Amino acid sequence: MPMAVAASDWPRSIDPTPPRTTSATNAAEFKESATTPAQNSSNRNINRAEALEISNITDEEYDSIVTAVLKIDEIIEREAAKNGLIHVDGKKEFALGPGRKVVLVDTFGTLDEDRWWDAEAYANGECIELSKEFVRTHYINTGHQAELKAARDAGTDDPPIPALPQSVIDETAALYASMYERLTSETF
Repeated sequence: MPMAVAASDWPRSIDPTPPRTTSATNAAEFKESATTPAQNSSNRNINRAEALEISNITDEEYDSIVTAVLKIDEIIEREAAKNGLIHVDGKKEFALGPGRKVVLVDTFGTLDEDRWWDAEAYANGECIELSKEFVRTHYINTGHQAELKAARDAGTDDPPIPALPQSVIDETAALYASMYERLTSETF
């Protein structure tokens, strides 16, 4: 089973408290609380003991995954800071390859897997979320997410996904182009 590992279990709500990073000050806490086995595209935080119980990995494999996540996030956070970004949190997906070698199996550090804030705005007391979160918020506000949950809870077919308004499509395209430039330091 792939193991999705969040870089932080920091809550999704916007809060004036700085995001938790994967610095040495919270690495031990991260090792205990931020693994999430992939289950039907819904993630939840579980502790180390539960991760080990349901994922069929060893303590050493778990530690290898956590070490990889911490190293990856250290690089992401360092590079993001150079471009005026705060890396709030994100996911990494791992599997076991031949000989049970831990392998990173998916993309990471993009707007689809990670959440970002504008560092300058944050320093001035404003939180500007730079991720696909606003698309999710759009579907929540239209009631589609509640309809989807109700259908799944009832065991019925998923309702059709309503088309995004052009304004949301345009905003998404502009955000992705802008973030490409901020994350890579290259022109889109």
